[in-house]
Amino acid sequence: MSGKADISIVGCGKVGTALGVLLARAGYRIAAVADHDDSAARTAAERIGGSARVCPPAEAAAGQIVLLTVPDDAIAAVCSQLAGERAFRPGAIVAHCSGALGSDALSPARALGCLVASCHPLQTFPTVDAAVAKLPGAYFFLEGDEPAVEALRAAATDVGGKCMRIAPEAKALYHAAAIVASNYLVTLMDAAVALAGHAGIAERDALSALEPLVRATVDNVFSLGPAEALTGPVARGDAQTVRRHQQAIAQVDETLRAMYDMLADRTADLARRKRSPNDKTKTSQRKR
Repeated sequence: MSGKADISIVGCGKVGTALGVLLARAGYRIAAVADHDDSAARTAAERIGGSARVCPPAEAAAGQIVLLTVPDDAIAAVCSQLAGERAFRPGAIVAHCSGALGSDALSPARALGCLVASCHPLQTFPTVDAAVAKLPGAYFFLEGDEPAVEALRAAATDVGGKCMRIAPEAKALYHAAAIVASNYLVTLMDAAVALAGHAGIAERDALSALEPLVRATVDNVFSLGPAEALTGPVARGDAQTVRRHQQAIAQVDETLRAMYDMLADRTADLARRKRSPNDKTKTSQRKR
């Protein structure tokens, strides 16, 4: 497939719309957009601009590159339905953007002679505008049929992405890592704000006070590595302070106490790794 292929987008949520906007800016023709919600498709077409045309999914699926940017639990069903209608053209590239699923979810399209792949942008999508702003510079993890992977690699690079290959059988663990780093970080912040609330600190004040600490911690993790970035009572072996925390939390919220205990155990493992002179991953061995 030479030049920049026409792209169709089936599924006009935040991911599909943001990718459409960026691909159009990069010189790709977004030929068609489709969604079970016509208003979502029209909104996406307006945001993407150019020649993006709203049409039924079966018509959109006739494109050269078809991106199925639908929820994970709908990918297989949508692909199967479109394949059953013989909507895909033989030789076309059909891809989804799920982090957890492999390209085998698109096997009905492959059976029609299509090339299939998955292309997951490792970024958070709270809004379309945020996605458009943050996707350039993000990593895209790809797997599938080689010609499809290469075409998607070119497209991802054209929108400013960085590409890495991922084994299809590793996608669930890869996606779990992303969820821990992003979604569960939000959950941890919610827990921290809740504990601050029990201490009499209002949510807005707690977030303002915690922000410099969180940002410094994240900076330290990426500059030093997790082990060397670790500080606090567990890192210095202050069991008395940890027990004091546990007793205080148990008096206000047993669920938060259980979370604290689990995190303290994991942190103790990290602290032992930091102290171990045989740890080959210690960042003291890195070039400083």
